[in-house]
Amino acid sequence: MKAVILAPGLPNKGGAARFTWEFSEYLASNNDDITIISLYTDRDLFKEKNNLKIIDLADKNSMTQSIKFWIDLSKTRKKIKHIINNLNPDIILFMNFPATLWAQKFGKIPILCYPQDINLLYTNTYIKNLSKGKYFLWLIFRQIIRIMDKNRWKNFDEVICHSNFSAKNISKTYNVKTKVILLGTRTNIFKPTKKQTKKIILSIAAQKTQRTDFLIKSVQNLLTDRNDFELWIVGSSGEHDEELKKITKDLKLLDKVKFFGRVSDEELVDLYSQSLAVIHLVKQPPFGLIVTESMACETPVIACHPGGTDETIIHNETGFLINENDQNAIIKYIKKFLDDPELSIKMGKKGRERIKEFFELNSKNEELRLLMEKWISYKSKNNK
Repeated sequence: MKAVILAPGLPNKGGAARFTWEFSEYLASNNDDITIISLYTDRDLFKEKNNLKIIDLADKNSMTQSIKFWIDLSKTRKKIKHIINNLNPDIILFMNFPATLWAQKFGKIPILCYPQDINLLYTNTYIKNLSKGKYFLWLIFRQIIRIMDKNRWKNFDEVICHSNFSAKNISKTYNVKTKVILLGTRTNIFKPTKKQTKKIILSIAAQKTQRTDFLIKSVQNLLTDRNDFELWIVGSSGEHDEELKKITKDLKLLDKVKFFGRVSDEELVDLYSQSLAVIHLVKQPPFGLIVTESMACETPVIACHPGGTDETIIHNETGFLINENDQNAIIKYIKKFLDDPELSIKMGKKGRERIKEFFELNSKNEELRLLMEKWISYKSKNNK
């Protein structure tokens, strides 16, 4: 199979970029000829192989957060068309919004879409932390983008969603049928290491949407009852890191909160494994790899719902589901683990069993690969 995968960018090994790369590697390991087309790739993190190539359309200053991205939309689509015409692949896969804005027909080549989520356009989750001026400007601008985006979705032969929660939202918004292929987790990498005797609560804070600031404030209230735990914060950097550290200092929590910054997967596995629980406070989470990775490390998760978390976490068995702003529930469930660390171990083992049964990466990758092969075969037969 010769495939082109279009993604907004590969600037780091987190989130959607990680999924794009890992799936591409999986295809390449099956001797498929893969080309990733993106705006920008950190070449120190992502290394090309014989049958896995990367083509960058622009540079780091042209990523999706920049004005240049939107100005260059038409030019970028023309570039993509020229590249694909030269490559002449068997199939094209659009990965992650807003790569969907580049969608177009390429003759008889099947075109699939794995959008991840559409929260940027249809919720305020990702924009509420903008300055007031930028916030209101984006509220207006995204009305135009919604129209452009919907028109582009008409080019897709099939849309694949990573959770039933996302599938429902996308089907309703775009009036398209969707197929669900749950996101997989590398259980061979994310697996339990030794627990330590300290009582640790962990938060991943790579983005503001993870609301670690809300968790820190909740922890301050918890300290009125007890002082037998630590809060570990992983992944924060730049201005966001400075903001969280300032909140921690202002609340006089410097002796209770420890910052790790960005860490390797190996370090992250150890941090997950050492924790009694991971707290995931994204509102209406479309899926959440943090959840499945933590569960794969035998660490239960306290997470917000509704969202994809309803499909990954079994409430009261592999973790706890809470309403978005329920600070009392956060404190209640943290206390449960602090009072009974064995509960964390019991839930953690059930969590890993669930991930291995329903969210194993290789099986999910193979499911998507077989779907791609099916479309190649279908188009080939019907275009003769």
